[in-house]
Amino acid sequence: MTSTMVPTDPRLFRLPEGDETRPHLLGSYAPESELYFWPRRLRCPVTRTAVHDVVLSAQGVLFAWTFLHVPRMGNISFGDTGGYGVGQIDLPEGVRVQTPLLGTTDDWQIGTAMGLTTFPVGQDDDGNELVTFRFEAVR
Repeated sequence: MTSTMVPTDPRLFRLPEGDETRPHLLGSYAPESELYFWPRRLRCPVTRTAVHDVVLSAQGVLFAWTFLHVPRMGNISFGDTGGYGVGQIDLPEGVRVQTPLLGTTDDWQIGTAMGLTTFPVGQDDDGNELVTFRFEAVR
């Protein structure tokens, strides 16, 4: 039996399809206000009008970042770094996403091009690999 990757929350993001190399966040677009949102909305919070589900860009630009130093928790290990990065990524649609970052502090600078990627967080009851998302520097 081959393990398949499965999103932890398919309402927030989807895995790459076809020739795509990166997953995509799933958001909303409000035609009346011409605004995009993430996560998805039922209505535009500005105009209270209907929105449409959209697939957002898989790449953005690092707006801000920090590094969280975290003590070991149970069987979770942060390796040699003792923590992980968290950043705010500006997508071309005007959405700013706060997300974990892949890499080390040497990889991130304000303005760095960032791409969405997955990372494993466990297995489901069928043995599929559960994945969530984070961003990494695009070189």
